[in-house]
Amino acid sequence: MKRAAIYARFSPDLQDSRSIGDQVTQCCEYAQRQGYTLARVYDDAATSGASLHGRPGMARLLADAETKAFDTVIAESMSRIGRDQEDRAYVRKRLKFFGIGIETPSEGIVTPLVDGVRAALDSEYLEDLKRHTRRGMTGRVRDGLSAGGLTYGYAPGEKKGERIIVEQEAAIVRRIFEEYAAGRSPRAIAEGLNKDAITPLRGRDWQASAINGNAVRGSGILMNPLYDGRLIWNRVSMHKDPDTGRRVSRSNPETEWITRPVPHLRIVDAELFTKVQTMKTGRRHLRPEQQRRPKHLLAGLLRCGCCGSAMVANNLDHVGRRIYCGRRKEGGRCPNGKTYKLAPIEARVVAALKTQLKDTRAIEHYLATYRAERKRLAAEGASKRTRLERTLGQAKREIERIVDQIGRGTISEEEARSRLPELRRRREDAQSELAALSPPEKVVELHPSAVECYLAAIEDLAGTLNRRSVDGGEEIAAALRELIAAIVIHPTGRDQPRIEVAGRLAKLTGADLFPQGSLTTVVAGAGIEPATYGL
Repeated sequence: MKRAAIYARFSPDLQDSRSIGDQVTQCCEYAQRQGYTLARVYDDAATSGASLHGRPGMARLLADAETKAFDTVIAESMSRIGRDQEDRAYVRKRLKFFGIGIETPSEGIVTPLVDGVRAALDSEYLEDLKRHTRRGMTGRVRDGLSAGGLTYGYAPGEKKGERIIVEQEAAIVRRIFEEYAAGRSPRAIAEGLNKDAITPLRGRDWQASAINGNAVRGSGILMNPLYDGRLIWNRVSMHKDPDTGRRVSRSNPETEWITRPVPHLRIVDAELFTKVQTMKTGRRHLRPEQQRRPKHLLAGLLRCGCCGSAMVANNLDHVGRRIYCGRRKEGGRCPNGKTYKLAPIEARVVAALKTQLKDTRAIEHYLATYRAERKRLAAEGASKRTRLERTLGQAKREIERIVDQIGRGTISEEEARSRLPELRRRREDAQSELAALSPPEKVVELHPSAVECYLAAIEDLAGTLNRRSVDGGEEIAAALRELIAAIVIHPTGRDQPRIEVAGRLAKLTGADLFPQGSLTTVVAGAGIEPATYGL
């Protein structure tokens, strides 16, 4: 009497656990009619038939076949064995090698010819299913709905694919953007969130990678355009590796992306979001050592006056950091063997910069630049708004004209149906972009008190820099470093060196504000041939 093994499987999204029992029952009835004895039952619950990988039941069946534990395999249909043509052919060949056949209740003994035809149909069914699923997801995205997955800061709405903002989480998203814009690293931001016992969307703790994200995928908190009120889909596509059965993502060209404005889902202010993206873009082009946070205010700017090599600082001790020539330390090839306390040098540099930043000519130049930039932004915004309003008006008029022609009978309904969808799409796109635009820019004059606040901040510059690690003012320190090209330390016979500062203040104040030759000049010539001053 033949010994029969039964194999049952159901897909994760098509049936439920009862399907296994129903399949086994049907196969048992078939075995009884054929006079077989039941030897084994194998199953893979909630498992895709697109691959043999990740199916322990099938793996055990093939392993037991090698020991001749049964004489035939019964399945409800060959689609349970698998939907991929190559996988099904492999299973048939493997079982045939051990002298074991495959049978189904509807077809009896499965022949290579019959299974070859059915395998082609099943494989095409899989491809059709993928296309239909993708078409449905594309349709939802075009309607401004989510195609799947949940993003931190949002919760599911009443309609499938609808998202609503969770204000408590949205506040955390804004905090992350603001801290990064202020100069904090993703790792430091994650540490702060964990310290405050803030729960992430997934996992127990915040990780730097979840904040930093991936520019190509648009993943992570900082790189997700949804926080900017833009839904972008189809950045990547998933492909199954035939050797491992694992899904592998591949980047799609930007021409295949689907983008829809969703201003009602904006969490982060447009200006802040753009600033963060600019910062991240700039850092992607830096070497790893350039991306690290400076250990002190003047790190990377100090140069030896004897050999021009970098001066480095030791670790903190009971008297604070001291700086020395790195070339002398490493190889003894510089005559400058002196070391200096870092704190007094920082204080002298900051004091000199304070003098320059308080110069009335610099302030007047900044105010003029501010007014010109605000006027430019206002003009650009008005031009874009006018263009969108013109497009919206044209689309509305075209729709009204077609509706009127239908009423008069001068156009067929078929022709109207072919033209109306595109016009409606243009109308909706223009309406969405108009809704996403910021309010019209107004050229606002700076109040005199703003200048007074600026002068007060400059006066307290040294104190602000000392507090940066506490108050999150890393951005101030970074901006100050941008004003300095190099600080050259010249050894003297005294304890204090002569300090020569080469700067870039002309980029901020204008190249002709501080002509070369003045002892208080920070820069002239836009950083190409920087002037210097001695301290």
